[in-house]
Amino acid sequence: MELINFRLSGRFAHFLRAEASASALSYPVPPRTVIQGILGAILGLSKDEPQVALEPAYIAISGKLPKTHWHRAKLRKKPPASLSYNIKQTQKSDKPTKPEQATLILQEWLFEPSYTLWVSIPQPYNADLKTRLREKKWHFNPSLGLSEMMADIEYLNSNKCKKLPKGIYDINSMFQRKEGDIDMNLVFERGLAIHLLQMPRTVTPDRIFSHCKYVTERDTKPIPVKTDQAYKVDNKVIMFL
Repeated sequence: MELINFRLSGRFAHFLRAEASASALSYPVPPRTVIQGILGAILGLSKDEPQVALEPAYIAISGKLPKTHWHRAKLRKKPPASLSYNIKQTQKSDKPTKPEQATLILQEWLFEPSYTLWVSIPQPYNADLKTRLREKKWHFNPSLGLSEMMADIEYLNSNKCKKLPKGIYDINSMFQRKEGDIDMNLVFERGLAIHLLQMPRTVTPDRIFSHCKYVTERDTKPIPVKTDQAYKVDNKVIMFL
């Protein structure tokens, strides 16, 4: 299986947590469903098409957890009253207008996020994706959660991956918690900062999400894991989301 390797980065990002309510919390990394949406934007697929057309999608991601900042954003419930096309000579400039009915919410923004991805999707999309990444040509502008947060995408390379037999490996990517046993003795010995996350993995056309528990390391240090789901590519050992 050929994996397309590219870097996804930007100035800001916001990946809304499924359980967020008044305060808009963000996942520290883009969930698998968000990555499929970004691939769909590059390929020109409609909003809810990538999560169906791009399955089965093999996606691995690695990246240092970015710093965050709480930003106060204006959420409009109703748009403000439109301006009149006709202006009377006797019209007063201080005439009161209809309020825009907006509310302020807090959003958790990620600062300078940067992730390395390995991706393989069904043909003919995989070949098209490889060409578009190399030539920096996309149908729709890819974003990092919000349309205002434009993504910078850099093609790195493409290489075959090899599945490894069951054993203990230093995993260089985020992985599903259920697919491996972490060697905690080595984790404490190396002083690793392990983060457990629950994020969306798949979504149906009716917007019904399934979630999965993931493991990652704060500073992208490799995690020792006993697993039969490890793959070797570019001298790195990865696992798929």
